[in-house]
Amino acid sequence: MSLDFGFSRWANVVAVKDIVEDTKKIAEKYLKLENSKNSEDRILARKAWQELSSKYWEILYSIIDAQTESMPEELVFDDEEQFFINYGYICDSLTPIKKMSPDMLRKKAIPDIFQFQFFSDFIAECWSIIRGKLPPPAVCGYTLAEKEKLLIDKFHNDVSEAIKEMKRLIRFGSLQSSEIDTLTADLIKYLMTAAKVSMRIKEYREAPEAVRQQMNQDRFRYAEAERVMEIQLSIVQKREEEPVGILEIDEFLTMHENIKILAKKIIYVQQESMKLKKQVERVSKACSQFSDQMLRKELKNMISKKREYMVVPAKLARTDTSPLASGSDMAPLTMDIISERICEYSTMDMDMFRVPRIRMYGVPKVILIPGQGWGSYDWGDNTIIIPAFPVNDIDKTITYALASFRWDSDEDRIIKNGYENNIKENRGKSIIDLCNSFYKDYFIYFTKEKKGYRVLPRETGKAFNSMFAPRKEAIE
Repeated sequence: MSLDFGFSRWANVVAVKDIVEDTKKIAEKYLKLENSKNSEDRILARKAWQELSSKYWEILYSIIDAQTESMPEELVFDDEEQFFINYGYICDSLTPIKKMSPDMLRKKAIPDIFQFQFFSDFIAECWSIIRGKLPPPAVCGYTLAEKEKLLIDKFHNDVSEAIKEMKRLIRFGSLQSSEIDTLTADLIKYLMTAAKVSMRIKEYREAPEAVRQQMNQDRFRYAEAERVMEIQLSIVQKREEEPVGILEIDEFLTMHENIKILAKKIIYVQQESMKLKKQVERVSKACSQFSDQMLRKELKNMISKKREYMVVPAKLARTDTSPLASGSDMAPLTMDIISERICEYSTMDMDMFRVPRIRMYGVPKVILIPGQGWGSYDWGDNTIIIPAFPVNDIDKTITYALASFRWDSDEDRIIKNGYENNIKENRGKSIIDLCNSFYKDYFIYFTKEKKGYRVLPRETGKAFNSMFAPRKEAIE
C-alpha cells in the first residue's frame, strides 16, 4: 500500500522526511488492522492509532523547526500544512474529512469582538510576538485595525438608518422639528461616552476627577435623550389618528439596542489593540537576550502548553482525544460558521464582557483546533478553543465554550453560588458535576429557552433568568 502524505515543501529536509516515513509505516499497519473482526487485531489497531496521534505532534514540531531555522520574520503555512495543523488531515485513506475543500481555509470570520484564529494562526502569532512584531492577520480574519474600521463603518450606517426611522416614527409626537434635531444630535454625540462609562474602561476609571465628572454628565445626557425618545414613541403609539403600531416601535427599539451593543464592540476592539501592543512589548522584552536557538525553543514551549489543554474538548464529550481527523460524520467547522454562532450567543449574554478577567486580560481569542469534542476555555492563556469536528451538535460545541468561559471567569462566584443555591438538585454536587451540569443547562437556556421554548425545569429556568438577565445600569 502506497500512501501520499504530502508535506512536499519539506521533501528535502531529512528530519521531516524521516518522521513522515515512520508515520507511513504505522499508518499502513493501522489500515490493515482497523476493520478486522479479531479482537487482538483491534487492540493492535488502537495502539497504532495512538502512535499516529503522537506522530501528529512530531511532524508539527519538525515542520516548525524546518521553517524557523532561517529565523524568518513571520511563519507562513501553505494549504497542505494548514489542513494538517488545523484539521488533522494527512490523506483520504487515513484521515477522511466529509465535504473537504480548499475553500474551508478561506471562509472569513465576521468582524466581531472576538479574534478568530486557526491553530496555525496561533503558532504564527506566537512567533511574531516572540520576535517583537505585531502578528499578521489570521488567514480567515482581520487585524484589529481592519476590524475596528469595519465595525465603525457599520456603526455609522446603522446610526444613520436608525435616526431616519426614529424621525419618521416620532414626527407626529409633541416635539418641534428643531427639538427632534437636538434629540438626535444628543443620541449620537453622547452614545460612545455613555458606553465607555457603563463599561468602566481604563480611560474612565483612571481619568482625573474633572474628566470623570464630565463623562458622567455626558452619560446622563444620553440617558435623558433616551428617556425623551421613549416618551415620544409612547405618544405616537397612543395617538387616536393613525397610531404607530407596536411592532414598528419594537423593531426600532431592537435596532437602537443593537447600535448600543455595536458601540461597545468597537470600544472592546480598541481596548484589545492596546492590550496586544503591551503583550508584544512584554514578551519581546523577556526574550530580548535569548539566542536564536532559545527563541525557537520558546515557540515550542508555547505550543506545548496549548497542547496540554487541547484534549479537554474531547474529554468533555467523552470521545477520541486524537488531533487527527477520524472520519467524523459531522462536516468540519469553518470560521464563518464559528464566528456567526459565537457572535449570536455572546450577544445574548453581553454581561460576559463585564467580568474582571476581561478587564485584566482582554477578550479571549477563539482558536479552531484539530480534533473533535465540545468547546472549552483555556484559563492559562485566555483562549476559547473550538474543536474542528463538533460532536452531535454545532450549537452545543459553541455554547459549551462560552459556558466554560462564564464558569471559569466567575471569580466572585456570582454564577456558581446562584446556580448551586437556587436550584435544589444542585446542592451538594461536587464542583465537577456542578460545572458539567451548568454547561448543559447553559446550552439549553441559550439555544431553546431564550428563543421561546420551555425546556428546562421551572426552578432551573428561573435561576438562569435571574443570573443572565441584562443588568440595569445606574446613572451616576
